[in-house]
Amino acid sequence: MRVFDVHAGLIKDYSDFTDSLVQVRDERIAVHLADERERKVRWPDPWISLNPTFAPGGTVDELVRSDVLHADCARYFRAKRAEDDPGQRSLALYQHQRAAIEAAQQRGSYVLTTGTGSGKSLSYIVPIVDAILRAPREDRISAIVVYPMNALANSQLHELTKYLAWGIPQADRKVTFARYTGQESAADRERVFQRRPDILLTNYVMLEYLLTRPHERQVLIGAARGLRFLVLDELHTYRGRQGADVALLVRRLREACAAPEMKCVGTSATMATAKTFAETQDQVSRVASRLFGVDVLPSAVIGETLRRATEARVASDSELDKAVETAVAVAIDRGQAGEGRPYDELANDPLAIWVEDTFGLETDETDGRLKRRTPTTLPKAAAELAQRIGRTEEECAAAISAMLAEGAAAKDPETERPLFAFRLHQFLTKGDTVYVSLQPPETRRITSQYQVSVPGQRDWPLLPLAFCRECGHEYLEVTRAADTDGVYYLARTNTPVSKENTEPGYLYLAAEDDPDAAWPDDPLAAGRIPDTWLDPAGSARPKVLSRLAEHLPKTVWVGADGRETPPGKGTQAWFVAVPFRFCLRCRVSYEQPRIKDFAKLATFAAEGRSSAVSLLSVSVLRGLRAQTDLPDSARKLLTFVDNRQDASLQAGHLNDFVQVTRLRGALWKAAAAAGERGLRHDEAAEKVTDALDLPLRSFSKIEDPRFSQRDNVLRALRAAVAYRIYADLERGWRVTMPNLEQTGLLAFDYVDLAEIAAEQDLWADTHALLRDDAPHHRA
Repeated sequence: MRVFDVHAGLIKDYSDFTDSLVQVRDERIAVHLADERERKVRWPDPWISLNPTFAPGGTVDELVRSDVLHADCARYFRAKRAEDDPGQRSLALYQHQRAAIEAAQQRGSYVLTTGTGSGKSLSYIVPIVDAILRAPREDRISAIVVYPMNALANSQLHELTKYLAWGIPQADRKVTFARYTGQESAADRERVFQRRPDILLTNYVMLEYLLTRPHERQVLIGAARGLRFLVLDELHTYRGRQGADVALLVRRLREACAAPEMKCVGTSATMATAKTFAETQDQVSRVASRLFGVDVLPSAVIGETLRRATEARVASDSELDKAVETAVAVAIDRGQAGEGRPYDELANDPLAIWVEDTFGLETDETDGRLKRRTPTTLPKAAAELAQRIGRTEEECAAAISAMLAEGAAAKDPETERPLFAFRLHQFLTKGDTVYVSLQPPETRRITSQYQVSVPGQRDWPLLPLAFCRECGHEYLEVTRAADTDGVYYLARTNTPVSKENTEPGYLYLAAEDDPDAAWPDDPLAAGRIPDTWLDPAGSARPKVLSRLAEHLPKTVWVGADGRETPPGKGTQAWFVAVPFRFCLRCRVSYEQPRIKDFAKLATFAAEGRSSAVSLLSVSVLRGLRAQTDLPDSARKLLTFVDNRQDASLQAGHLNDFVQVTRLRGALWKAAAAAGERGLRHDEAAEKVTDALDLPLRSFSKIEDPRFSQRDNVLRALRAAVAYRIYADLERGWRVTMPNLEQTGLLAFDYVDLAEIAAEQDLWADTHALLRDDAPHHRA
């Protein structure tokens, strides 16, 4: 898989998306933003880290032969790929997983604090299954596993199904399990009541309900008397008040289950950040003991034991230089359908050794343990390598990325694990808006970092900008306030708590070299007032409607300190109060004042979070589908959100995003196919429906409509498509997804317009401006 290609596509798509949201007319501001993009302020280089190789702890079969595990564990814990697959080989455990099994068998509580991807779930599932097999308790709950999120419980349910059910005949399934998190149907809950599982997966809120609801307490807590294991996954999430609640919950559960010998198990990747592992053990021991209400000794805090994937040696500069050249050459061959080098050969490659040292491992100076290295970026690593071997940074960056890709494809023949399992940590931000000082456009200070005032000039405020969505002219978002010294302007975000004598609005400025932008003294004569603001009745000279006259811009002069000055001093500007009613530059007006200003003016601080997430998701999926070496089952994206409400909102937004995109694509395709003739409104729905080419099952409740039914179903689809086409073309309702007309991909014309305009007889009795006009201008 070409990870860096997917990443490059993602960054390009997100950059194009954010750039498309805001037009910038001012050249100095545009140059400032271009410089920001060049310096990667909003999306810095990704951090790269390697999943380390863990020290082996033997296979499950080996532990069974040594009588460490029950004999049936050998049937359950195997590498399985499908429901009917009994597993071709025994699972290979890590050293920390074996240490957890031994800790559980010594009748003690323990905590596993290892990194992501270290198989923490097996460190408690294997000893739990082993204990159940050794001493079965029919219709009794032996272990309760508590997760902070239902998504984790759902994932673990799949893992248990894979190990304890796949490839195992129904009669031989000796360990039962069930999920009880509040998202189950009534039938599923009743099934749990009727046949209590050996292992119950839940969350801490539902566990509280099990202790307080009479029926559930009687049935499930009653079945958990003498409970053997209580597991708290992601232990670091239980802190503060929530941690205190969970600590008391653990004590109440132990008492309710009459389980003084209950073993408490905790897992976490980020429990402490001490300098040495001994200090980490001590800190985690104290926290776990308070949380569980039992002594968790420092020796019962199990960490990861790492080993090198590559050879343990230091490569010379000349070896590295040659390896860089080889890595690029191999990458070119792979791009031409060639194959990478074998695992063993690659593990001894000087550049592979250097990559593991740079991105993966370092030695703890205090105890000599191997530990994970802090992630770094590709440019930093390339600069370090270039300085060492004398090549350019571009060559080194290409070689490093090629080595990472080759290492990810090279699999260990025994474990099928890649030499390098690397991750890109990309942070994306919408960034802050643009701030300027209150000075003429030619000399004002421009920054995108939030500051109250200009550095070195505490009395000069920095004001945020908003940009007209049509022409890109900038407006300063201000609050107009007054005190005993007069009127002054400040950033709207810094408005005083007391809102007396304040008025929110915008300041409009014009550069000296752009005289057409300045607001004229007589805007009516200059034709700068929107037509809808004029009263056509009465005198020959139109006048502004009386109800709108007070909303016209007010000429003001302001100093750099934000205070109004006498005319001719300071900078000339024009103040307009909210709501924003029309652009002083392009005259685009908004006749519904209740529409939020967000739909009229754009800022770089508001990109539309849901739209951004949808676009990023689609970009990743497009990148994955372009990878010809990936199976379909691997072309997936997993996204975590804070809560189910956000997940539901984002899922709906993504579905809508895809639907709108497909509809617009079909409309553009149908219009393009029509050629110069164009697409007539009465045939648009039919042509767009044909371009969509949807499978019948995607919109018909009837699986196989026949005879007139089929025509009726297609007619209904065309009617729905027709409505969707014109609803989507409504201007401005999708702020972050301007329609095809706004983006210039679709143009509207009128039938016979040119011919009618050229027919002079039709205009003989009209106003002289029309009667005597040239046909093309009349059109």
